[in-house]
Order: sequence, then structure tokens, then C-alpha cells
Amino acid sequence: MSRINGVSRSMPNLWGLLIGVLLAVLSASCNTEVRGPEFTRPQTGAFYTYIGDYPVGDVLAFRTNITGLKLRKTGSTDQFETIFPTSTLYISLKLDFANLRDFSTIMHMATATVGSYDQVVLTLSNPQLVFYDPSVDPPIKKINGRLSTADPAAPLPTDYSIVKDKLNVVHLDFDMLKSIQLDQDGQVTDNVTPHLTATPVAPTPADGYGFFDNLSGFVRTVSPNPISGFSGSFVLQTIGDSGPALTVYVTSGTDMYGVSDLRSLETGRFVELGAYVDEKGNVVARTVEVEDRAIVEEKRIAFIGTVLPPLVKDASGNVTQFKLYVRAEEPDMSREIPLDSIVTVNVPSSAYFQVSSRPSNFAFIPFDATSIVVGQDLIVHGKYTLTTDQPTVVDASSIYLKIQTMQGGLASLIHVGSDGKSGAFQLGPSATLLRGTPILVMTYNQTAFVNVFGLAEILPQAPLLVRGLPFYVKEAALIRDIPVPAGTVVFLARQVHQLQ
Repeated sequence: MSRINGVSRSMPNLWGLLIGVLLAVLSASCNTEVRGPEFTRPQTGAFYTYIGDYPVGDVLAFRTNITGLKLRKTGSTDQFETIFPTSTLYISLKLDFANLRDFSTIMHMATATVGSYDQVVLTLSNPQLVFYDPSVDPPIKKINGRLSTADPAAPLPTDYSIVKDKLNVVHLDFDMLKSIQLDQDGQVTDNVTPHLTATPVAPTPADGYGFFDNLSGFVRTVSPNPISGFSGSFVLQTIGDSGPALTVYVTSGTDMYGVSDLRSLETGRFVELGAYVDEKGNVVARTVEVEDRAIVEEKRIAFIGTVLPPLVKDASGNVTQFKLYVRAEEPDMSREIPLDSIVTVNVPSSAYFQVSSRPSNFAFIPFDATSIVVGQDLIVHGKYTLTTDQPTVVDASSIYLKIQTMQGGLASLIHVGSDGKSGAFQLGPSATLLRGTPILVMTYNQTAFVNVFGLAEILPQAPLLVRGLPFYVKEAALIRDIPVPAGTVVFLARQVHQLQ
């Protein structure tokens, strides 16, 4: 049995990325505006594509360009509804699947003709894999992949149709583990064989046609005037400038952090959202975390990435400097600071600390300079300095703890509450970066469990994906009545996903 950085090669077809395709046909009676495609042709509908990923071991990045998307008409072999590129639209989405670890995001918004379809086809190019490898300096390995097919297809159920006046959702599973090919010694090769499957899903009363707790980008425009029952809206530029520009609607119940109200929201601010898609195709925000404003002329931007060793600490345990693997930048300044590079982050005493999703911090653990630990995903806002033949230095003005997914297995069950969901367990991590510090996963009554009913049913041999916020706890503490030893990572879990 061969392995990729601690992940069994014989594991069933479960590692992958999730792509949700939302097909919406809107009637003329809809009174809520959907920004993006213009709905002028009769018998057409909005076509939204969601995309996400399951992590695999020490993969830091798995990037590819998506340059085409089409639907094959039922019963044909060569008749397709082309979503993009078209004669009037050409796009190239640069996606990093590792940045979508067990998350989903909105990949594209377009229109599609009403009718029956039996296949979804993507067009991919330029796959690149990046691994963490502590045996080399810097500890990064890159592989330029070769696709076995540039047009992977996923079949849809028989006579699947886009129906007028109805939203239709399909999830595609991209099996990352099957797609990455190994040699006879179990080493990763440059061969990438895409594997896709498709499954239609129904909406839920709580989250409409999908809830996204990891939408992020910078604000392009703000419209603070009420419209069709909403308090206003703003346009969010997503996915490193290459993704869709989403019109995000705000309601009276939207929690906005960092600004007093929508009128105070500036363009150029980096924001992170908890949002859902309603029955009319609108992206509606539940929470908006407003962070620093990017000023490119002053070399002030946001760096999104993973903390690497070593950490420099003062006598009180405050981290004063660390290395950050740069997975993404907002806005994209990769011509000056390449993606997959490592920058040095200086943490002054004046730096502001916060979590990117405050509702996820259900134990109210403070995040500060003592809470940084290797393996965390952070968003670092600050001014960068370029020096020839030296790592870029970033002087942080603010640091946000980002929701992330950790991969591993159940090491020991510590506590199960009377509701079966609240409690704690020790996680045995798969990633090399996470093995230096004990990880205590803490759950509560709102934690979502996927493929398992609760804590007591977690199988010791089953791989887990745990999504939430990881805090390093420097001193021993009692958190939610659970003793936490000093030097532990407390992972507050929004979701525990057991793979089968």
C-alpha cells in the first residue's frame, strides 16, 4: 500500500474537491435583482458553479486553470451548451484547490438554456502541485503536472433537466487522490488524471442553495441604498482577481464587524463572508468581517497563507516574527511577490488580532500574539519590502485567524456531552506541519457532523476532515469545562467530516 504524505492510496474515492453547479431559471415575476449575467433570452437560466476541495496530506497548493465549462445535451455526443468561453466571453479561472479545503466557493455565474443534459465538461490547463517538505530549504517542492485529459467530464443522472422557474443544484466531486499519480516507489509524479462525478442535491430551509463560510476578496463598489427588501449591497471581487465579481446583499439581520454599517464600508477593503444563496439566486450575507484596506501604491496588501517554522518569540511567549507560505494575495501582486514563495512577517506590539469568523469562536478564546502556531492559516495585512536575493519582509498591521480544515484521525475520545455532539477529542494529524503540537478538537451543539451522528460514533480508523478555528493555548486552561494542557492547539470545530 503506497501513501501520499500519510494518506493511504487504497482509500476509497472520497478525497477530492466539491463543485456545486447551481442552475437557476428565473421567471419574470422575480422582484430581486440578480447581478452578473443579463437575463434577456427567453427560456434561459442563471448558471452558478460552486467549487471546493478536500485536502490531501502535505499538499500546500494544487492549482489549475479552468478555461472552459459546458453541458452536453441529452442523447447527443457532440451537442453542447457552452457556458464559457463563448464568442462574447472568455475567462480563465486560476483556482487553488488546496485553498478550498473542504470548502466551496462560487466559481462562475452565467446563463444556460432550459432543457435536458447528461454531462458536465470542464476544460483544464497548467496543473501545478506544491508540497511541504522539511528535508529541503526552503521546505517547498513544486511539480508542473501533465493532464491525461484536458476535458474531464462528469455524467449527470438520466434526463436531468434545467427546469423553468426552479433552481437546480449539482455537486461534482473531483477525486484529488485518484487524480494524483504515483510511481512504483510511492512518489508523486507529474501525471494528473482528473476524476469527476456528479450528484444533484436539494436546497435546505436553513441555507437555501448553499452556505459559504469562506467567501473572501476585496470590495469593488458599495450600494448602501435599500433595494427589494435588502438594506443594500456591495460587489466582492473573489479568487485573486480572476474569479466572479459577486453582488452581495445585506439585510437588517446581517452582522457587520469592523464597520458600523454598510455606508461605512470603503472600496478596497478586504472582507470575509458567511453567506448563502437564496431561492432567487442572490448571495445574501449573514456575517461580514471587514478587514484592512489594500493600498497598492503604498505596498499594503493582504497575504493569505500558512505559518511555517520557525517562530520567534519574546520572553512572554508573544510571537514577534514568523515565516508565511504565500498561497494567495489580495489584490494579486504575484509579479512582485510570487505565489508559493515564503515571506518573513514581523509582528509589532501594535498589530491588531482578530478571527475571520467571529461566530465560529464559540468558546470565546482570545486570539493574540501568543496564539500563533505552525500550521495555522492566517490572513496578514501589512506593508511589504522587497530586497534583492532576500525573502520579502511584511510588517503586519493586522493578523486574522482564518477558518481552515485539518486532516487526520481520531487519536482519543476525551469527552462526549449529553447531546452527543458537544465534547472533545484528540486529533492525530496527517500533515507533517501539524505534528509538532497536540491538537484538541472541541465541538458544541451546533457543530455539523457529516457521515457520522456524533462524537461517540467516530471510527478510530476513519480519516477525518475537521473545519474551524485553531488556537494555540500557551498556558493550561479550563475551556468549556474541559481541561486543556499548556502548549495545546484547541481547534473549535464548525464541522467534523468522517470520510468513508
